[in-house]
Amino acid sequence: MAEQTQRSVLVGVDGSAAAARAALWATDEAVTTGRPLRLAVCVRPSMPELAGLALPPGTIDGAHLRATASGLLQSAVARCRVLAPGIDVQGELVSGRPVEMLDRLAQGAASLVLGASGQSGVATVLLGSSAAELARRVTAPLVVVRDLGAAGPDGPVVVGVDGSAVTGHVVRFAADHAAARGRELVAVHAWSDLPLDALAGTGAPGIDRVRARRDADALLESYLATARDRHPDLAVRRIVCLDRPARALFGAAAGASLLVVGRHGRAGDTVGPLGSVGHAVLHYAHCPVALVSGG
Repeated sequence: MAEQTQRSVLVGVDGSAAAARAALWATDEAVTTGRPLRLAVCVRPSMPELAGLALPPGTIDGAHLRATASGLLQSAVARCRVLAPGIDVQGELVSGRPVEMLDRLAQGAASLVLGASGQSGVATVLLGSSAAELARRVTAPLVVVRDLGAAGPDGPVVVGVDGSAVTGHVVRFAADHAAARGRELVAVHAWSDLPLDALAGTGAPGIDRVRARRDADALLESYLATARDRHPDLAVRRIVCLDRPARALFGAAAGASLLVVGRHGRAGDTVGPLGSVGHAVLHYAHCPVALVSGG
């Protein structure tokens, strides 16, 4: 618990409805885990070179933007403190490009939480467009929150298990989240997409599907056994299927409270591209999504 209280839940806010949902999710995460909560508002630097353009009043004036953003931040912090009276809630106003600033602030954070879409304006945080870029940069788990009405508030936590180098971290994050809330953990593996070295002898034509499924079950169980050891009372359901991973995850995540996937692709991947499954769930899942790396 001491480690948890030293690592904050960080959420980017920009005055949009999407950012408000993200702040609500982050507040619940902080309350559940006992971690501090930090809210960050990013303000772009003033751009006097645009002074000759017919832009809305206050769009160029850096002092005006910063004052407006400061008020936005203070209001957001006050709302979160009401919802989390026992939690240390702090706000931080930073100037610069949102992706770079959030990447810096997220170093050492327990998680970074963003809304699925943002808005331009005083805070100039386009959270939706920033999420994909941040997913390639931050080492902290990145949670992207969509309309909470589309998620099941008490629904299961769904986790994609693909046998990659980060799978252990992914399952642990999902299991911790589910156990802390008393929710079911649903582990999904589309076994046709396993790395060939994880399913010995199944890559050749004339695949032995019975053996492939057995090996996939064994691989899935190896990760779930660790989760059960960590959380003996955790309810776990397994889904092993012959399907495309993203489609299998979308099906399992209907009504889920959170969908958790690895930030990288197959075993041996290093920091870099998001991967096709991560890209798909980030942009098209209807529930909050957590992208977890090995960091």
